Amino acid sequence: MNARWILSACLLPLVTGCISTHKTVVRDEARVSVTFESDAAARVFYETLSRQPNCGQQQESRTQFSIPVVLDVERKVVTGPNQAFNQAVARSDTNHDGVITESEARIFAGTVN
Repeated sequence: MNARWILSACLLPLVTGCISTHKTVVRDEARVSVTFESDAAARVFYETLSRQPNCGQQQESRTQFSIPVVLDVERKVVTGPNQAFNQAVARSDTNHDGVITESEARIFAGTVN
């Protein structure tokens, strides 16, 4: 009987299975349609946008749940670069008319560190 327990304990790691799921979800928004009053407004806006620390970078959040030897579930959500652009447009276009003027772009440039 004692030998059965030892044999069972030795074989247990070989017969157990692990359910493993790894999922990556890319969550990217569509770019907001915006026009610029002038080339100067566009230049100020894009120069300011490029100086932002999160410009063009993907943000990632990860959730993991694990029960050792039995279950391992991981879910990763990645946001695309359009989110930073859309937020910048929302901050710049103060009157929400879809056109960024040079003065709105300069105000936006003054608010970004």
